[in-house]
Amino acid sequence: MGKITEGSCQPANLETVSVGVLYSLSGKMAASEAPLRDATQLAIDEINQAGGVLGRQVVPIMVNGASQSEVFACEAERLLAERQVVTLFGGWTSAARKAMRPVVERYDSLLWYPLQYEGLETSPNIVYTGICADQQLATALQWLAAQGRSRLYLLGSDYVFPRTLRQIACALMPRYHLCCVGEDYLARGEANFELTIAAIQDCQAQAILSTLNGDHDRHFYRQYRAAGLVPDCLPILSVNITEAELQRLDPAAAAGHYCAWSYFQSLPTVANQRFVRNFQARYGGDRVTSEPVAAAYTQVYLWKLAAERAGTTEPAAVRAAARGLEWDAPSGHLRVADNLHLARPCYIGRILASGQFEVVSRTAMLEPQPWLGLEEWESPLRPAIASLLGEVSQSILHSCQVEASARTQAALASELTIANQELRQTQAQLLAAKAREMLLERQLASQIRNSLDLETVLANAVAEIANLLCLDRCLFLWYSDESAALQIAACQSPGLDANLLPPVEAVAHIVAKIPLAETQLLSIDAVSSTDQLEFATRQYLQRLSLQALIAAPVRTRFGRSGLVLCEQYDQPRVWRERERSLLAAVVNQLAIAIEQAQLYEQSQNAAAVAQAHAEQLKQALEELQRTQAHLVQTEKMSALGLLTAGLAHEIKNPVSFVCGNLTYAQEYAAAAIALIQLYQQHFPDPPAAIRDLEAEIELDFLLEDFPKTLTSMAVGADRIQELVLSLRNFSRTDQTGQETVDLHAGLDSALLILSHRLQSRGGHTAIEVVKDYGTLPAIACYPSQLNQVFVNLIGNAIDALEAQTQAGDPAWIKIRTTATAEQIEIAIADNGPGIPAAIQSQLFDPFFTTKPSGKGTGLGLSISQQIVAKHGGRLQCRSEPGGGTEFVLQLQVASKSISPVNEVA
Repeated sequence: MGKITEGSCQPANLETVSVGVLYSLSGKMAASEAPLRDATQLAIDEINQAGGVLGRQVVPIMVNGASQSEVFACEAERLLAERQVVTLFGGWTSAARKAMRPVVERYDSLLWYPLQYEGLETSPNIVYTGICADQQLATALQWLAAQGRSRLYLLGSDYVFPRTLRQIACALMPRYHLCCVGEDYLARGEANFELTIAAIQDCQAQAILSTLNGDHDRHFYRQYRAAGLVPDCLPILSVNITEAELQRLDPAAAAGHYCAWSYFQSLPTVANQRFVRNFQARYGGDRVTSEPVAAAYTQVYLWKLAAERAGTTEPAAVRAAARGLEWDAPSGHLRVADNLHLARPCYIGRILASGQFEVVSRTAMLEPQPWLGLEEWESPLRPAIASLLGEVSQSILHSCQVEASARTQAALASELTIANQELRQTQAQLLAAKAREMLLERQLASQIRNSLDLETVLANAVAEIANLLCLDRCLFLWYSDESAALQIAACQSPGLDANLLPPVEAVAHIVAKIPLAETQLLSIDAVSSTDQLEFATRQYLQRLSLQALIAAPVRTRFGRSGLVLCEQYDQPRVWRERERSLLAAVVNQLAIAIEQAQLYEQSQNAAAVAQAHAEQLKQALEELQRTQAHLVQTEKMSALGLLTAGLAHEIKNPVSFVCGNLTYAQEYAAAAIALIQLYQQHFPDPPAAIRDLEAEIELDFLLEDFPKTLTSMAVGADRIQELVLSLRNFSRTDQTGQETVDLHAGLDSALLILSHRLQSRGGHTAIEVVKDYGTLPAIACYPSQLNQVFVNLIGNAIDALEAQTQAGDPAWIKIRTTATAEQIEIAIADNGPGIPAAIQSQLFDPFFTTKPSGKGTGLGLSISQQIVAKHGGRLQCRSEPGGGTEFVLQLQVASKSISPVNEVA
């Protein structure tokens, strides 16, 4: 939770009014949010010095949002419920705003939100004082059209705001006779824009509309200038860069390009000059203002004016009084529209080498249209269409949250692996995670991607659950809104003869009476002895011969509820934690799939009814379908690469600390031993107590053995450092572009990762690795992806040998490398059972595997072939039943520019 602190103290004899101020004091957003907190405090102090609000001094209660949306929501509720503030100011990300929205709506309070945002949202309890996307983008696109630059390239960072602005920009472009000739969205941490700049040049773009953020701006502008591109020929127009970001950019690289905002520090208005002067006088002459800073300052004054017009600080009255309110703000003349957004002028500014902007264009006052003009429609479908449009940003937000959750889980997993014993425990956890991944990615997620038909999704889901958990029967039941009964939607009975099972209707009838928690599973190991069921229910299920069950509720945001029911009839069954966790994860995925299918059905119906009036909606719906497919793709994660990279990173620092201090420890130990020996030499007859302690601790042995112990620790630490280096070379997650590498190092790293499987274990003999390395030239490639190919091929060879060999049988893997002037060849062979001729033609098909259900993640050959093909090479298989198998990888020595290959788990 964030810490609550009160602002500047007020005289005790004055009546006060408390307001909540929510910005991050810690976390990755703290530095960006600090200027907004300062501007809010400045406005409150100015108001208090002028007599306060309705004769009362304003007391700000500062809260730390900790850069986490859930903390913002929790602290907003605490401010409203416990501190009883009359209004809230703050928030930074759209995720934080969306998290606080249900809180302020529940308390019927007011939140003043100062950031630019993507639109597609309105709330009677939020005043949006930042610039709305339609105002900002309309200004930018209209100005570009006036400059004759109709061919635009869309470039942004890969998170919610840029992705949503991309949808809005594409919807607005036809209005100004503009077209998108290309687009690219960069992941966090990406620093190489070489391919992006080449694509911009190839598509003959006339301007770039940028939603890049953070370090992306710094790298892109520098590389853009280095490529010889100048603003006069191909300008960049950003909707993200403010004066604060310019302080971190190279002024020479950014100068001459443009930004679209409703405020610049250089505006010559009297109100702005006074605001900048007061801000810098209080916080330092080197501090800059910006659009968000000015909005944070402005919204405090708008609240004051609304409260004084209403004659009270009560939120409902202030909200009513705020509508139509006008004020000369630092950014110009503003008016609060009926939708609680601001009507305002907007500007185009040219970036100067000084870090400021020169205004080159100004619009008249623009009305806010967060729903892209849908507000003007006179149609009974308008609420439904607005709801569908709102799902666009919600889907993008959910996609980003899934990616962030995946990264967080990977980081937590890596922190658990510190030593060899913990590594073995993590391997066991990884096996369970792979089983979950097989269900969620290969089976369930692929079904969601391939079909949006609700019945198909449900049927495939219950089939996969039944097969994975080895159930007698799995059901999916819908709750009926009209009655307490359940309706059968999908059924799968792989275990027993369906004729031996009781009718589904009989089971559904009684399960409908079982009380289920909204978010928890009902897990019953033995129906006959459980105390979770009433006596009559237990007796009825026993008559049906039902021995064990798990019931998992499925609830969607559309209000429809269902139930996944797993049944066991032959005997009681102890449901393991892994099975319950897996089922809970499947239920979450299934809820998403149902929502997607229902949303798709609704969008299709709405498009059929409003086709003549909703061309923009059609584009949004089509993009939503692509977003759904993208959501599935982004849920995939490369478990082995993340694990090895995390291990290398997390082990490196503590081991470096140990190695760095062992030298000092040895010196200190030598000095201490020398001191003890000198004492023994000069004081040969110590007191009895010292002689007793010498005997008790065996001083002579300790003096002899302690230096040896430190030496052993140093040897061990050096060995761990070697392992860390090998893991890091294998993963190469810190290298985002092509690298010139020695492929032998990648082969050795792959062998190190799989070394535990080469040893004798589980009744299988140890596998001998024979290296026949030739002289290979270093080649330019994506090393981590070729390493993945090596691990797949060697891992498949190990699987084949384990399936055939017993203790004492010879088992070997031979790795041969050769090179000519044009080509490198890497052959990986084994003396396993070989591959039947009937299935050799299927080896490189996606999702093909020879492994039984629930074991492993497949051969990985389809993925390996894609990686090799993108590197301009070939992957071939040579095998005869009983004669072993050999995979041959051929790569060109002087390859052309390689397209990045998506990492695949």
